[in-house]
Parts: sequence; C-alpha cells; structure tokens
Amino acid sequence: MIDPMSLYNEIASGILSKIPNGEAMYSRFVEGRTANAASASRAVAENAAGSEKSATDGNAVPFSALVEYFTNGGENADEYMRAAIESEIEAAATRHNIDPNLIRAVIRAESNYRYDAVSHAGAMGLMQLMPGTAASLGVTDPFNIGQNINGGTEYLRKMLDMFNEDVDLALAAYNAGPGAVQRHDGIPPFAETQNHVPRVRQYYEDYTLQQYQRSAEDSRFN
Repeated sequence: MIDPMSLYNEIASGILSKIPNGEAMYSRFVEGRTANAASASRAVAENAAGSEKSATDGNAVPFSALVEYFTNGGENADEYMRAAIESEIEAAATRHNIDPNLIRAVIRAESNYRYDAVSHAGAMGLMQLMPGTAASLGVTDPFNIGQNINGGTEYLRKMLDMFNEDVDLALAAYNAGPGAVQRHDGIPPFAETQNHVPRVRQYYEDYTLQQYQRSAEDSRFN
C-alpha cells in the first residue's frame, strides 16, 4: 500500500529540486508543514489549492504555491517563486503590522525580488540585510525567503517605531542606519539614501494604486 505522506514528500522533493534554492525550500516546506498526509495527498491528486498556511516562524513554503507549480507541469519557476514570496510578505505584514505594499516596495528597491542578491557592501537577500543586522534579528540564513522577509519587516517595524511612524525617516534609517538619521536630524545627505527614499515611496504608491484599481475592478462584477 502506498503511504500518502511518502508519496507527497517524493513529489514535493522532485518538484523543488528543479528550481533555484529548491532544496532549502523543501526543508522549510517539511518543517513548516501543517496539513496532514490525507489532505495533502488529496489536494495534489485533485489539482486543488491546499489549505496550508505559512508557519508562524515564516519559513514554510505555502502548499497552494507548490500545487500551482505542480499543476503547471513544473514550468514558470519565477512565478512559483513570486507566489512563495508574496505569501511570506502577507504573513510578515500581519505579524509586524505593516502595510504589505510597503514591504513589496522595499523589496523591489533593495533587490528587485532577487532572493540571492548580494550588494557590494555585503547586504543579502530580498530585503538586503547586513550580516550584523541579520544576526541581531535571529536570521540564520539571509537567503531563506521566509527568514529574510520576516527579519527585514521586523527591522522596518523597529525603524517605524523609532521615528514615530514617519515612513520617509524609517526608510532612510533602513538604508543608512538610524544613527545617521538622528545625527542629521532627517534624511542623511548621502546620494544613495537621497535616491532610495523617493524610489521606495514611488513603488509604494504604485503598488497601492494597483491594489485600489484591482479592488475597484472586482467590485464592478460583484
């Protein structure tokens, strides 16, 4: 008799081994799994979206994204990765009480959604965490999409708290460090930071507008 969980694990491992960072994703998937064997294997067999949600530690790859990837024949790895990233953004936004569109804007400005990005200064991953910052946030693997997004969002929340919810100052502190913002009593006169803040702001406005337009469009057909 076929063991559903063994079959499920074999399918998941085979799928994820074909995409970048797949082995690490599979490890997170196994660790963060909350669906039981019967519901998981049934969801795959029926090509239906699973009900599993990201684990509270922010490390699980969403089962629904895995099923979507599987039902597409293993194609469009970039789309699968984006779906996994979006799930982690929503989880981190809820956990740290931040607009998910602001997180998306920071990720776009920092790494353009490249989970493996490394800057010339050594900042790593989607939200470009410096080694010291990552360590202080408990991020052990900055290229782990769940850890990186949760850590970066936690740090952004700390900057928002420190600067009384002033988004511009928080973004400047995220980029240049809170000490620089405090020393200059505002956005530091560094070219990178001066360009970074309005760029993130523009992305934030774009994502918010897109969300509003989608909501308006959906309301027309409901």
